[in-house]
Amino acid sequence: MAGLALFCPFCGGRAVIRTSSRPSILTVQAQVNCSNCGQLKAEFVGQLTNIQRAVFVEAPEVSQWEKTEKELIKEGKIKAQSNAERLNILRGEQQDLFEPKPEMSVAERIARRKSVQDR
Repeated sequence: MAGLALFCPFCGGRAVIRTSSRPSILTVQAQVNCSNCGQLKAEFVGQLTNIQRAVFVEAPEVSQWEKTEKELIKEGKIKAQSNAERLNILRGEQQDLFEPKPEMSVAERIARRKSVQDR
């Protein structure tokens, strides 16, 4: 658990992580001691919560900017967009692969089947 700093509630010194384990992919358990005062022996449990996946998309318009997006919005040269608005724009440009196919009439299905058989 490199990089995690825990502090002793008794002396305020930095606690030392003795052992750590991962009971699941989202949780970590660790045995913690204080080497400064020696009064702390504790178990630390950490868990990832509120997990969200970032949606990263190409932003070719950035190559045309002279300033940061924040500055351009402030000057009124571009409109601020939320992530939801950006996603709606992208979805509008892309075909929905999960949209059900339109229903074909019986006559259309027969004609299609016949054209496939005639190949």
